[in-house]
Amino acid sequence: MVIDPRFPWKLPRVVGEFPPYPYRMSPAEWKALLDKAKQGNPEAEWEVAGRFEDGCKDKNGRILVRRSKRKFAEWLRRAAEHGCAPAQCTLGVRLGYAGRNPREALLWLERAFRGGVDIAASNIAITHRQKGNFKKAVQWFRTAVASGDDDALIQLGIHYYWGKGVRKNAVAAVRCFRKATKGKNICEAGRDDAFFYLGIAYLEGKRVRASIPTARRLFQRANIDNDHPAAHRVLQELSRS
Repeated sequence: MVIDPRFPWKLPRVVGEFPPYPYRMSPAEWKALLDKAKQGNPEAEWEVAGRFEDGCKDKNGRILVRRSKRKFAEWLRRAAEHGCAPAQCTLGVRLGYAGRNPREALLWLERAFRGGVDIAASNIAITHRQKGNFKKAVQWFRTAVASGDDDALIQLGIHYYWGKGVRKNAVAAVRCFRKATKGKNICEAGRDDAFFYLGIAYLEGKRVRASIPTARRLFQRANIDNDHPAAHRVLQELSRS
């Protein structure tokens, strides 16, 4: 099976590439933004960090700001320290990635959440999950759902379905997956995952009537753009059975 029951939230992914140098500014606009950032304006610092992360060209297509991981990190931290909540969230995610510094990551993410960045709740949950504290992860995924994050519904459903940090409850899991397929505040990749996990429930017949045709339709919907390797693999396995 494509799902590892130890880490059922980990699925194979198609890695997309973001186009370099998406920003366009005139030299005068860049100088004004940089001057404002140097004066300690948190929002300007956050914007400068973004220019160094992705790069920026002038309106004629010439490179104005070259990408620099070092300068991005420096300006990101400055913006976070000066109270920019989105910067605090991004810094927390970076520190929590692959368990680099989960303690500091949680401090920044919790500040971002208090500052109004609702998505920080899911990132807090993911950081706790990376630390192996599934119970805390479930608590924060519930908070994220209550904040209107429909992507968090999928993660909460996964924890219910496989009993990670909470007693197994396939009924609650299916309810989460089904609700996520219709969610308004959800990314398209998340919606595809919701259809995929709902398909798993129908394939296994847990708290829903087992139905391979229904499961196949759900997997096909998950892979509607041919960019969901897990759904594609399950469909291949079903075609061979």
